[in-house]
Order: sequence, then structure tokens, then C-alpha cells
Amino acid sequence: MLRALKFSVLALTVLCLLIAAAPFASASSVSFDLTANNLGVSGSVGTVQVTDSGTGQVTVTITMNADFSVKLNGGQIAFNGPTGTITASNLTADGTSGLTFQNFKDNQNVSQFGSFAYDFTNVKGQPGGVVSANQLSFTLSGTGLNASQFSGFAIHFCTASGSNCGPQTGFASNAPSSVVPEPGTMTLLGSGLIGLAGLARRKFRN
Repeated sequence: MLRALKFSVLALTVLCLLIAAAPFASASSVSFDLTANNLGVSGSVGTVQVTDSGTGQVTVTITMNADFSVKLNGGQIAFNGPTGTITASNLTADGTSGLTFQNFKDNQNVSQFGSFAYDFTNVKGQPGGVVSANQLSFTLSGTGLNASQFSGFAIHFCTASGSNCGPQTGFASNAPSSVVPEPGTMTLLGSGLIGLAGLARRKFRN
């Protein structure tokens, strides 16, 4: 009985340590829900997904909900979290590639949402007359950059879907909504459980 009790305490301790360690693993993907805006629109206008795509690289995908679009001409994409020099490339808007951000600013105030360390502005290169898009994606590169470093976004959006922007423009921001752990995190937890199972077999044999 005493041996079984000791094993139960040991197993519970190891399991708690594994669960506690899991959140500290780097995220491979972070999602932001754009639920706050300066136009009084209720609910979410879209989402921002940041995904690790290589060493020192992440892919940012902005997907707008129905009746909204992300502003390209004169628009802003601002974010906080990472540090150091970050460059943007591989811009694609609604399937049109070869686009570029015309300007970059640092430590910019964005509407009511405060200061953002990075602010990429004014997408260029899209066909004439296209001033907004339902989806925008691009790659960010920087030394040691990964998705888990991002803490918030603010984007310039329009109150209509498609390429013509719509009657109003505003800014939307958010807080992190979900983190998808790296496969290594699940491997760590799985390995720990397998180890506990093996320990249990040895104990019961004795």
C-alpha cells in the first residue's frame, strides 16, 4: 500500500511538471481576433494569423470577415512584440502577388489603441482601382523572429468586402486569442506519459 501511494505521488508530480512546462514551448502559430475598433462595429471584423515559416521568419495572414476588407492604399498594418530589425516581403492580396509596403514607421500611435513598435504602411503594386482586399498575407523576417513573440496587431480596415474599400475606414485591434503549440510540446507531454506507463509496469512487477 505504501509503495503504491509513493508511486501515485511521483506520477502526479511528474505529470504536473509536464503540464506546467508545455505553455513555455514556442508557439508555431498565434491567432488574433480583431474584436476592438474605433467605428463602434460590434463583434469581430477579421483575424490575424502569425505562423512560423522558417528560421527567423513568420507568415502573417489577415483574413477579413464578410462586409469588411483590409485597406491597401494608405493602409496600415501595425504590431507589437518582436524586437530588432524586421523586413516584410512576399505580399499577396486576394491572390495578387508582387506587392510591397511603401513605407515603414516605428513607435507609431494607431487611433485609440496606443503605440505600436512596427507600422508597415501603404501597399503598392496591385491593379488600378484596387484599394482593399479580403485577405492579405506577407512574410516578416528578423533575427530570432518567431510567432510566439507577437503580442498585438492593429490594422486599417474598410466597412465593405472586396477591392473598393467601402463607405468608411477605421482601425481594428485585438488581444491574442489562441496559441497552437509546436509538435515538440505534444511530443514532450507524450514522452512523459509513456515514461510513467513504463514506470508503472516496473513497479507492479516488483
